[in-house]
Amino acid sequence: MKLTALLQQRASVREYSKRKLTDKLLNSLLESAARTQTMGNLQLYSVVVTRSEEGKEKLAPAHFNQPMVKSCQVVLTICADFNRTTRWCQERNANPGYDNYLSFMNAASDALLYTQTFSCLAEEAGLGVCYLGTTLYNASKICELLQLPKLVVPIATLTVGWPASTPNISDRLPLASFIHQETYKDYSANDINSHYNSRENLPENKHFVEINNKETLAQVFTDIRYTKKDNEAMSESLLECLEQQGFIKDASELEEDFNEVVTRPDVLECDVVRFQNNKEKWVAFVGLRDGRPYEIFTGLMDDDEGILIPKRITKGRIIRALEPDGTKRYDFQFENKRGFKTTVEGLSGKFNKEYWNYAKLISGVLRYRMPLDNVVRLVASLSLENDSINTWKIGVCRALKKYVKDCSVNIPADEEEDAE
Repeated sequence: MKLTALLQQRASVREYSKRKLTDKLLNSLLESAARTQTMGNLQLYSVVVTRSEEGKEKLAPAHFNQPMVKSCQVVLTICADFNRTTRWCQERNANPGYDNYLSFMNAASDALLYTQTFSCLAEEAGLGVCYLGTTLYNASKICELLQLPKLVVPIATLTVGWPASTPNISDRLPLASFIHQETYKDYSANDINSHYNSRENLPENKHFVEINNKETLAQVFTDIRYTKKDNEAMSESLLECLEQQGFIKDASELEEDFNEVVTRPDVLECDVVRFQNNKEKWVAFVGLRDGRPYEIFTGLMDDDEGILIPKRITKGRIIRALEPDGTKRYDFQFENKRGFKTTVEGLSGKFNKEYWNYAKLISGVLRYRMPLDNVVRLVASLSLENDSINTWKIGVCRALKKYVKDCSVNIPADEEEDAE
């Protein structure tokens, strides 16, 4: 049977015969399903196969003891899995960074694609499949039962076996209800009436409303089947599972990361960027942490109160020191031609106070790791009080723009060349 015709006739199978599902057929389907789409060809899923009566008995309560969990030949738990990929990276001298929510979403998408592809293949082979929507409700319990390690979360469960009977085919909403041409078109009251009329008037759904003592089919879903209270409780449970499995950091870890970001080391490598402000020569010291701008200092060059450093110097270090009275001081240190260290003390004392305050504000934004493109855009958007500080602002944008690939912020052309 062609896939289109098969899908038109598909239905969830909840009653299974005793006919054996062989390992050969099951493994063939599991292998073929791996040809489904996957992000980066990483195959961010794993499947736990439960055949034993004992295993199905343990899983049943996690799925609200739905009878097909025990009566089917095989229960498949399809998991979002970044553990395998992370282990591969670690074994190949690569540094993985997949303990985050985006990685979970990518792995969950892979797992669902695999689930759907397997379902189609199984039904094409004559097997019956039922997708259990209870997996995410009790994800932590399933993790415990199946001994899932960090970075592995159950996403979907399929009961699989040979059908004992032919189930009824459920209705579906019409094409016009979910297809939007070019852009999303929101629904009017008339649209909703048109799309849901057939479903609401099915005899079985009218009976469903009646036996639940409700006025509408929608009320059955909001008040009985999927209530706000249950959704919020299960959402909290799922978030706890994601935290437990390492995809979301707990509060203590977030606090440690936060402190790591904002606690400045005493010494930072820095780049020296020269620019012009109203034809005056200025210099920016861009402190770097992990190769990323972490702070910025700017000041005038080559005057009695300014900063005098050789033109060839493009790199150095910003050193934080404490004065005897406990106040902080920032020095710039570089190596001269003979390799001796030369220190320019008290950068902050050489800056216009207003510029210094704006530089501290910009540095604060950098330290909290706002995307650099957004930092440049934020600085460029500042509307400051006089022409001099506005052109200084442009110089700061140019200094930071060097670290942004394909920065979308335009900097005025008359400030485009570095000062010599």
